[in-house]
Amino acid sequence: MTKLLSFSSLGTAHDAPRFWIEGRRLETLGFAAGTPIEVQLEPRGLIITPAVLSDRMVSLRRSAGGSRPIIDVNSHRLLGHLAEYREVKVTGSVGRLSITPSVRAFNIVRSLSAPRPFRVLDLFCGGGTCSDALGGNPNFRVVGGVEIEPDFADEFTAKHPEAELILGDFRRMLAEELPEFDMLVAGIPCVEHSMQGRAKKGLAGRPELGELGDIYVHVLALVAARMPLAVAIENVPSFGTSLAGMTMVANLKRLGYAVEENMLEPNTAWNEPTTRNRWVCIATLKPGFRLTIPNTPFTGRVGDFFDAPDAVRDQADVARIATTIEGLRRHNERHAAQGHGFAMKVLTGDETAAPTLCKSYHKCNSSGFFVESGRGPRMLRRDEIARLQGQTILTEHYATAVQMMGQGVLTRVFREIFRQLGDFLGGDGANRKPAEARF
Repeated sequence: MTKLLSFSSLGTAHDAPRFWIEGRRLETLGFAAGTPIEVQLEPRGLIITPAVLSDRMVSLRRSAGGSRPIIDVNSHRLLGHLAEYREVKVTGSVGRLSITPSVRAFNIVRSLSAPRPFRVLDLFCGGGTCSDALGGNPNFRVVGGVEIEPDFADEFTAKHPEAELILGDFRRMLAEELPEFDMLVAGIPCVEHSMQGRAKKGLAGRPELGELGDIYVHVLALVAARMPLAVAIENVPSFGTSLAGMTMVANLKRLGYAVEENMLEPNTAWNEPTTRNRWVCIATLKPGFRLTIPNTPFTGRVGDFFDAPDAVRDQADVARIATTIEGLRRHNERHAAQGHGFAMKVLTGDETAAPTLCKSYHKCNSSGFFVESGRGPRMLRRDEIARLQGQTILTEHYATAVQMMGQGVLTRVFREIFRQLGDFLGGDGANRKPAEARF
């Protein structure tokens, strides 16, 4: 029967691996201070047992509360085969201590030796705009997507028929129920973390308490359970400065990841026509990744991404929303009279930046913007949105397409991010044989 379970880092001393454990529980297992011990090499670790005669023995550490036994092993010969592991697990029973790599440590070694193409699990995969950015990259292969909305899952399935689809609330899923992966991509839902969402739901200063505000906790739990080679997380800028964002970064570092945070400004730094700024966090077990930002502002015309003028089609689009537009104009006038400065956004096409498009754009409300057609304002069409944001959406259903694109990433930007990350991850140790399970 197990009487002791302990986890500790495998350290170094005198340029050799070092393992130690201390505590009064050792006494009840037969390892009192002064007891001679024998250390036996095992293929997957060490076995320590009491001995009749031995040069090694249990030491004693004195403390304010008395004293307790301590076992300290510092040896290349005995610990060299464990040196690549960051953590060991001690399983103790009467007269026996077994030291093996922890599951977490084994997962780290396995991830660091993963061969290309690296397997990617896309959490909250939506319309696949993030996994689209991995397409054509020889360093990655999308093996699975997690999604709760059936319409969005259908889009992902159409794009990645060979990938496993996991449909449902991610918070109800256990790590062992998900496919094997080397990189985790997570576009965490931003409903509670966007400034609009916080105001609408009364969550100022506490977005983590919203209906979806706790999802980051479950993402961290999955990372800790699997320890993938890399983790890529994106969200609205305010997420990065929230308790959720700061907690994610702090915990990734505690788990042993090197973390690179950036605030993406596509219009001013990535030659993109939209102002869809995002917070992105890249965490890697292999240290040293740094994102190179092109710092190239967009200087073209937003109108170059619009459809060519079509008198019949434009007139039909204008007529369809004419009543709504008139209502919004009266709404503007009332706010202007109260000094609120509220204004409906209508683009002529000569602008060098398009406002951020939200997931509810299809509802034709004051949070969106319109295009001046020469016959009156009209809404952006599906393909115009896709061109502006560099996305590909297969569904013809307008509302569904808008919701997916409004929550998706700018695919051109993330394609470059994943290109840089793939080159970094694949530059050393790629195509090595993965570590085999040893326990």
